[in-house]
Amino acid sequence: MLRGLFGTKPSILPPPPKNQIEVACPACGAAQYEPRLVVSTFCKACGVHLTIEKKKVTASSVTRSGAVGINDLWENPTPKPAAAATPPATAPTPPPAQPESLLTLIHAEPLPSPDPTPSAALPPEPEHIPAEEAAQAGFGAFLQAATKQTPLPEPPTPAPTAEHPHLPLIKPRPEPAVPSAPPAPSVPATPPNSTLEKMKSQSAYRHQYFKDIDCFECGHKIKVSRSSKFTDCPQCQSLICLEDLDINLRHTEPIRTRGDVIVRKPGQIITSKVECKDLRCLGLIEAEIDCHGEATFRTEGTIKGPVQCAKLTIEKGADITFTDPVKAGDMFINSRITATLSATGKITIGLYGSVNGDVTARSVTIDPGGELNGAMNIVRPKPTPTPPAP
Repeated sequence: MLRGLFGTKPSILPPPPKNQIEVACPACGAAQYEPRLVVSTFCKACGVHLTIEKKKVTASSVTRSGAVGINDLWENPTPKPAAAATPPATAPTPPPAQPESLLTLIHAEPLPSPDPTPSAALPPEPEHIPAEEAAQAGFGAFLQAATKQTPLPEPPTPAPTAEHPHLPLIKPRPEPAVPSAPPAPSVPATPPNSTLEKMKSQSAYRHQYFKDIDCFECGHKIKVSRSSKFTDCPQCQSLICLEDLDINLRHTEPIRTRGDVIVRKPGQIITSKVECKDLRCLGLIEAEIDCHGEATFRTEGTIKGPVQCAKLTIEKGADITFTDPVKAGDMFINSRITATLSATGKITIGLYGSVNGDVTARSVTIDPGGELNGAMNIVRPKPTPTPPAP
C-alpha cells in the first residue's frame, strides 16, 4: 500500500523475508535478496560486481570470474563471443580414448627408459596461455598465466681443474732416509708383578688348589686336588678316600678318609676307629680317634677311646670327660675337661679353661682365670745328634 502511495515501481519478487532486502542489478535489471547489512555482492544473473552504499546499488565492470568486460562463465555456461576478438588457432583435439583395463595398459605401454642426455634432465618449459583463454578458464588460471614466468637456465658449473694456472707447481719434497736402528739386545723377561704369578712363584698357588695326604698303607706322601673324592697311591696302588663326611645321626661303620669329618650335635659315632684329616665334634664319639690335622671339641658328655691328633682345641662352652689319654702336638684348653693330657709341644689353658688331670708337655701356660687340678710334668726335648765332623 505504501508503494502505491509513493509511486514506487512494483517488484517482481515476493516480499523479502525477515532481515533481508531486495537488491536490483543496474546492468541487467535482475532482482535478488541479500542480507540487510550487505555492502558488496555479485549479480546472480549476469555476474557483475555490485556495491551497496546507503541503499544505492552501483555496478562495476568486474565479473565474478575476475575478467573485465566478459560475461560470467559460472552463471552463463555458454558466453557470447566478442565481435572483435578472434579465437587463436589451436591444435585439433584428439577424440577421447576408450578406457582400457589396467593389465592392457601395463602390457601395451612399456616404461620409458631414462635418457642419458643432459636435456632429458631439464624440466619442460611451461606453455604460454593467452589472457582471453585464461579469463574464460577462470580466475585461478588467469592469475597463473599472469604470474608464471619461464625459469632461467642455470649457468654451467665449470669443471674442476687439476692445477691452478696462476700458482706455481709445487713438487713434494723427498723424505730423508732414516738409518735403521741396530737390533736391541735381548733383555731377560722381568718377573711378573701380578698376584697370581707371585703365588705361583712362592708355591702358594699349589697350596691353594692342592693338598698333601699320606697313604694309609705305606705312608707315601701324595699331592692331590682339593676337589678329588678318591685317588690311588702311586707306590702301593691302594685306594684312598678323600671325601668329607657330615654326620647328623648314629654312625656305626669305621671311618677312614683323608677328608674332614664333622659330627653334629645330634650325631653319634660308635665304631672301632675314626681316621681323618680334621675333626670337629659337637656330638658324642665312642671310637679310637686318629686325626692327621686339628681336632676341635665343643660338646658336653663323654668321649670314649684314645685321641691322637696334631692339635687339640677345646672351645668355650664344652664340658668333656675323656676316658682314655689324649695325645697331641699342641693343645689349647678354653673350657672344662677331665682327662690325662700329653703334648709334645705347648699346652695353653685359657681364661675359661679348667683341666682336671695330669698334664705332660714341654711347656704349660695358664692364663689368668685358668685352672689346673693335677700334676704337671715338663719334659725336655731330646737332643738332636750332631753329625760327625768330616
